[in-house]
Amino acid sequence: MKLVISAVAILGVLGALPFVAAERADSGVASGSIQKSKEAHLRYRLSVSGREGNCTVTKKGGAEADRAGLELSPYCVELMPRLAEARYWQEDGAGELRFVAADGRAVVEFFAADGVAYESLKPLSPLIALKVQ
Repeated sequence: MKLVISAVAILGVLGALPFVAAERADSGVASGSIQKSKEAHLRYRLSVSGREGNCTVTKKGGAEADRAGLELSPYCVELMPRLAEARYWQEDGAGELRFVAADGRAVVEFFAADGVAYESLKPLSPLIALKVQ
């Protein structure tokens, strides 16, 4: 009797192996696509209304960091000279984003917007938009 129960248990484990292996393989694919999605949200295109062109803004330090380094392409400063002071990308839990100067002052403040990743709240004019690249 013990032999029969042991055999059934072993067959059950062996029968479940393909499902466990498939789940692990799928989980790896999902993790990879989630990681790519997070990496994709580290680069944004900044545009300023009334001005020609756009530039690249890169959040340094990971997609999930609330405060991270900020890298602006040189053309960003030409589009909006006040961005020359921006050093950090700082998010709060309410969906607001700030580009912060080294002294802690907010250089530009954004809010989450429809159709664009973020739109500027401060300064009011000109309107600055950040779109995911």
